Amino acid sequence: MNLYVLIMAVLSLAIGLALYIWLVRSNASYFYTTNVISWLLIALFPVLLIFSFFPDSSFAGTIKGVSMGGAIGAFIFIWWYGTKITNQAEQVDERIEKMRTELSGELEARGEELQQLRAAPKEDQLQVPSVLRETKTYLYSLKAERDKQIALITGDIRKVKVADIWVNSENTNMQMSRFYEGSISAIIRYLGAKKDALGNVSEDLIADELAGIMGDNLAVQPATVLVTGAGELERTHNVKRIFHVASVHGEIGVGYKPIHNMEYCVTNALQKADSEELKGLGLKSILFPLMGVGAAKGNLKDIAEKLMHAAISYMETTENSTVEVAYFLTWTDIELDTCKAILEESDKLIES
Repeated sequence: MNLYVLIMAVLSLAIGLALYIWLVRSNASYFYTTNVISWLLIALFPVLLIFSFFPDSSFAGTIKGVSMGGAIGAFIFIWWYGTKITNQAEQVDERIEKMRTELSGELEARGEELQQLRAAPKEDQLQVPSVLRETKTYLYSLKAERDKQIALITGDIRKVKVADIWVNSENTNMQMSRFYEGSISAIIRYLGAKKDALGNVSEDLIADELAGIMGDNLAVQPATVLVTGAGELERTHNVKRIFHVASVHGEIGVGYKPIHNMEYCVTNALQKADSEELKGLGLKSILFPLMGVGAAKGNLKDIAEKLMHAAISYMETTENSTVEVAYFLTWTDIELDTCKAILEESDKLIES
């Protein structure tokens, strides 16, 4: 009997050691479970060895309310205790495996997102605008009215001399920009003013006339159009009238934002050009800046679509309109590409 017990002790030790060695070398996934089992077998060796020589050694305990003693009691105790720890280890393994699966899925998802970003079209990536130095015109005729055109004109507004009307993108307070600010309003104000031999403003013609029209009023409704003379611009740039359009509104501590329904700025300006009060001036062309995308930082594509679609709709549906060409000023390559794409996608236009 002692021989059998001794053999069992040796086998227990051998299997436990083999299992442990395999565990260490293979880096098994279920490390905790395998580790507990291997050490359980190893731990049985001294118990069986001792009880093989001293079968009457005392060991007594109570498990689940049952009392037992001797070698059988020691074995059952170790087996019960090892099983308990093994179950706990399995739970740990399950939690670890779940966490590993979730982490693997998260990493895979992030990898797919990275691939999508790398494969994204260039237009979805950050682009640095390049200022267009050359003044060039792109003409698109209306299919329904071939004598009516939508045009893109590039570069600096100071080089444009083809439009009877210049539209000034103004705030709802109708307060023109200071001379040295980087805006269309500032350029129109300075170019339209009378200047001395040194280039300093002597008469602020356009701003003064606009202030006179406003009088005691502090603001106008969004998309309102007020008309002034062109000042010196009539002599230098062939401009007959300036249309001041309330396209942005200001907020204290925030700055200026585009108004809602930006398309009404274009529609109202074209209606003003066709009004009875201006009919005798022969206003055949109008120049629009991309209102709301400069200092107001509006979305270029959304606003450009609204502005140009409004011009197309008005010129297509308004009979006897005096306006033959609606120009849109594009200052950068990104503005030009965006506007060209919008016009070329329209089924109401044909490139001239």
